[in-house]
Amino acid sequence: MSGWGRGRRNAPEDEPSPDSNASIAQLLRLLVEQQGRGNGQSSSSRGPSNDDPQERFRRQKPREFSGTKDPFVAESWIKSMEVIFEYLQTPDLERSRCVIYMLRDDAMLWWEGAKLTID
Repeated sequence: MSGWGRGRRNAPEDEPSPDSNASIAQLLRLLVEQQGRGNGQSSSSRGPSNDDPQERFRRQKPREFSGTKDPFVAESWIKSMEVIFEYLQTPDLERSRCVIYMLRDDAMLWWEGAKLTID
């Protein structure tokens, strides 16, 4: 997967497409919705109860996400995260934390800006 924005020079081809923006907006809505649900989620884990949910997530070797112009790549990444969360029965609050942990490069920069609008 190649990230966009490597060696940024403010070239027009570095601008995300409207489809890419829609995929990123979908991810933001998912994160905001999960953050809003808060700590009220029950946690049923497959491992010992003292097993850290984020550690169980990392053991699944999830893919990092650096950003993309291709909405299908973004959607594929989101679905891959959802498969892991369903398998681990991860509570919503932990899902948000795990997703944010996997953001890199432009995706992390985008999240830092988007987070300001929901805080």
